[in-house]
Amino acid sequence: MLLYSFLTLHNSDFMTRSFIFSGHETFTLRSNWLKKAFDLLRTYDDLFSREDAFVLLGVGKNMAQSIRFWGLATGLFERVDRGEFRATQLGTDLLADDGWDPFLVTPTGRWLIHYQLVARSNSPFTWYYTFNLLKRGEFTGHSLRNSIIDYVSHRSSKIVSESTLDRDIDCMLRCYIRPNITRAGASQSVEEVLHCPLHDLGLLQALPDQRGYQLTSGLRADVPDELVVLAARNQAISLGRSTLSFNDLAYGEKSPGRIFRFDEDSLLSRLFRFEEMTNGLAAYSDSGGIRQIVWRNLELLDERTLLVAAFDREKAYV
Repeated sequence: MLLYSFLTLHNSDFMTRSFIFSGHETFTLRSNWLKKAFDLLRTYDDLFSREDAFVLLGVGKNMAQSIRFWGLATGLFERVDRGEFRATQLGTDLLADDGWDPFLVTPTGRWLIHYQLVARSNSPFTWYYTFNLLKRGEFTGHSLRNSIIDYVSHRSSKIVSESTLDRDIDCMLRCYIRPNITRAGASQSVEEVLHCPLHDLGLLQALPDQRGYQLTSGLRADVPDELVVLAARNQAISLGRSTLSFNDLAYGEKSPGRIFRFDEDSLLSRLFRFEEMTNGLAAYSDSGGIRQIVWRNLELLDERTLLVAAFDREKAYV
C-alpha cells in the first residue's frame, strides 16, 4: 500500500505547528510552474540553491523562490538535504509527462492542489486558517489579519509582522479571486490572471461595494467523490476516531464541508453514498436522529488508489 503524506496531525500537535506566512514572494501559483520545476529537478537536485535557477526556470529571481515555496506548500516537492530537493511520490504521479495532470488544467487537479494547500499540518497558515478556522464566511483583510494574530499569539511565542501577514493575505486572496473583482491596488500580470489554477474553484468572492470578501458554499459538482472520501478519512485519522458526526464533517477542521465549502444538502447527498464510494469501508448512519459516518477500516483505504480513480473517472468524461 502506497500512502502519501497528506496529514497526520492530532489536536495536541497544534502547539508545535509551524506558522508559515512568507516564501511566495507575493506571487500566486501559476499552472505551469510546478511542471517546469519538476522536470528540472530530475536533472538538478540542487535547482533551488543554484545561482542560475531563475535562468533554468525561465522566470525572475524572486519567482524562482516562489516556485520552491509552492512546490513545498502543495507537498509535491520535498527537501532531502541542505539545498537539495526532489519530487514526492504525489508530485511524480501528478506532474510527470504521463502523470495525472501535469499542468493543473482539470478540476480534479485543481481541487487536489487546493486540498494540499489548506488541509496539511504544514500548510501555509493563512490558507489553513481561512478554510478551517475562520468563524464567519464574510471578512475583511483587516479582520482576517487580526484574527490570525490573535490565534497565533495564544498558541505560539512567534511574533507575526502585520506587514508580512498583510502581504500573505493579499496573496491568498489573489490565488482565488480574479483581478477584475479583486480590490484595487493588487498588482497582477496577465500571466498570473490567466494561469492561477485556483481561480476556477469559485471558493472566494469580493463583496460588491464593500471592502470585504466572502467564502462561498454550494453544490461543488466538480469535486470528485474520491477527494471527499480522502478528506473525511484524513479528518478521522487526525481526530483519532472511527466515527464522525455530520457536524464534524460539515464544520470541523480539515473536514470536507469546510475545505470544499459544500452547503449542507450537497454534503449530505455525498454522505448518503459513502458505502458505495468506499466499497463498504465506511457507511452513513442516521440512527436516533444522529447523522454520522462510521468507518469500518480506515487503514484499508489506499489514498493513491482514490486519486487514481478520481483522475481516471474524469478522463472518462472528456
